[in-house]
Formats: sequence, C-alpha cells, structure tokens
Amino acid sequence: MNIALIGLGGMGQVVRRIALERGHNVPVVADTENEEATHAELSAEALNGVDMVIDFARADGVLERIQTCNDAGVSMVMGTTGWYDNLDQVRNVLSGDNIGFLWSSNFSIGVNLYFQIVQRAAELMNDFDEYDVWGHEIHHFRKADSPSGTAKTLGKILLDNIERKTAVVEEKLDRKREPNEIHFSSLRGGAVNFRHEIGFDSEADTIQITHSARSRDGYALGAVKAAEWLYGRKGYFEMSDFLNF
Repeated sequence: MNIALIGLGGMGQVVRRIALERGHNVPVVADTENEEATHAELSAEALNGVDMVIDFARADGVLERIQTCNDAGVSMVMGTTGWYDNLDQVRNVLSGDNIGFLWSSNFSIGVNLYFQIVQRAAELMNDFDEYDVWGHEIHHFRKADSPSGTAKTLGKILLDNIERKTAVVEEKLDRKREPNEIHFSSLRGGAVNFRHEIGFDSEADTIQITHSARSRDGYALGAVKAAEWLYGRKGYFEMSDFLNF
C-alpha cells in the first residue's frame, strides 16, 4: 500500500519503519512540527495516490482529518487518543460507508489480549464482593493525555462487568473513595514506559494483572497489520473486528 502517515512523533516514526519493513510505501507524512514531513497538514491533494491513512497525531483536528479522508475516499486507521467524546460525530461522518475506518485505544495485540483477560477476571469478580478493584498506569513523560485511552478502555471493561462498581475516578483523591467507585491512577515519567495494572484486593489476598511493553514496536506493528486487514473493506471497525474477538 501507499500509506499516508499523520504524526511523526515517537510512535509515528516506529509505524513508518515497520510499514517499510513490511513492504509498504510511505510517500506522505503530515506533521506540523517535524521537518522530515512532506506536508504540514492533511489535505485532499496530499491523499492523491494514497491507499491508506494511519493517524498517530494529536487529538486536535481529528474530526477534520476524518472528514478529509472520507471526502477523498481513503480508508483510515486511527491511533490518536483523546477524542472519544466526539465518537458520535465521527460515526455520523462515516455513516455512508464511503471508506473503511478502524480505531482502537491501543493497537498492541498483547494489550487487546490483556483486555480480554481483564474482562474475564472482572466477570469472575462480580460474584465476590469481598474483592475491591483498582487500576494504575505508567506512560512516558511525552504522553499528551492522562489518563490514556487504554486506561479508559480498562475502566469501562471493569464497570461493564462488576455490578457493584458504577464510576471510575481518574483524578487525585483528597477524600475517602466511595464503595461504588474505582480509582484509576496515572503516572507519567521516563523515556519509554508503557504499563497497565489492574488489582483485585481482599483482606486475605491480592490478585494483580499487569501488561508491560518493552518498546513501541508492538503498538506500531498492530496498527500496520490492522491497516493491511482494513484495506478493501468499508465501514466502521474496532480492533476486536480485526482480531475476531
């Protein structure tokens, strides 16, 4: 495929390397700050001859970029986080099935397997109210949003499957945490940190389920493989469709 890459930060650079290693071309790179970019902004002109867009840019302008791809008839893999409050607007833009669109809060295949493991654990814990639950994540200091999209996905999985929990608290707590709440904390530090942990704790014991990444490669490879799967398809998809969960 000829791939247009939006965003040439740390993740974008790894996506470009892996796409080239897998035999694709990356003739278009749009980034407002990186001098290696071929374009500052995504445009219809930039998409001429492009088969697929992979977006790992900032959340600002996501709706405009999706609209541009939809108008140009170019399918899109969305790896940018922090825009999910606009998901209904995105669905409206894509309602005509003009392109294929696939998004995920995390493209790592390992993380998506982790989601399934956490979901099953939460289903089991629903019947045992002696266990409390909490979440924690660590990301590198360059991470632009907090909590991450991955943390939000994990929080939703827990709420969907543990009936006694009805709210996730993401900010610092200067009060007693309520029984119906899950506190999901976030830490930012280090050059390459990707770690998520879910804990189930009783007076008798603690169960912890952790995913740690050694590099960005797993995330980038998942995004490129998702783009390969999306090529030729039309409609709205999520990572579970690609992985057939």
